[in-house]
Amino acid sequence: MNVPNLTGIFDPHRPPSRELADDCVHCGFCLPSCPTYVLWGQEADSPRGRIYLMKAGLDGRAEWNDAYQRHFDTCLGCMA
Repeated sequence: MNVPNLTGIFDPHRPPSRELADDCVHCGFCLPSCPTYVLWGQEADSPRGRIYLMKAGLDGRAEWNDAYQRHFDTCLGCMA
């Protein structure tokens, strides 16, 4: 039996929460509060951008590489 990989490119034991990722409505309200977005002005370094990348990873539409990981590593975890 072929079981689908529901975690995409993430660790199957602790994948990001699909439910939490789906809560984002992509309004951009978080952008001015995000220190890394304010500093660099890159969408992928904003909460909205990281959620988009997370969903792409969960769906298998992204490849884990240094550039992909860098966007998550630069997150300060401030919950902006």
